[in-house]
Amino acid sequence: MFDTDAALDKAVRLFWQRGYEATSMADLVAETGVAAASLYAAFGNKAGLFAAVIERYAATFSVHLYAPINDPALSTYEAVKGLLERAASSFSEPGTPAGCFMYSAAAAVSPASAAIECLLRDKRLAAEALLIERLQRGAAQGELAANADPAVLGKFINTVMEGMSVQARDGATINELLSIAKMALDRWPAAI
Repeated sequence: MFDTDAALDKAVRLFWQRGYEATSMADLVAETGVAAASLYAAFGNKAGLFAAVIERYAATFSVHLYAPINDPALSTYEAVKGLLERAASSFSEPGTPAGCFMYSAAAAVSPASAAIECLLRDKRLAAEALLIERLQRGAAQGELAANADPAVLGKFINTVMEGMSVQARDGATINELLSIAKMALDRWPAAI
């Protein structure tokens, strides 16, 4: 028996650094310290392990990242500001791979792994839907300009976060990422 969460945490970091295609089962065995037979018994195959890794990332990193969106005490602007600031911090945090796993992993999936891409896309779309729902509530409460489209604004914010992830992978500092977040927030469609 092995500590599943500890093994998944190590696998998250390895897949985050290398991507799905470039990570072998031998790499996963070496990184997690869990025998191949035990990994296969627990997850079936590399794709099954990756699916569990996606869920682990969503339950840990993503929950932290999106916490401001779920905080009813914050205004919609404050929630989005908190999301973008956490993205800047998380994407550049020492000790973790740069960028966002959900964005980075998707860039390294070949067409032969369509099921893996589908899992990643579903998680990204669910996060975007959560953001759009928050923006819709804000619009209904008069927190956005009357002509603001919450769906388009949500896609814009999501696109900014994707860009911040790529910038972090390319070496952008937390201050540079915070500047990007500030620039996006400067375009906030505030109610008049």
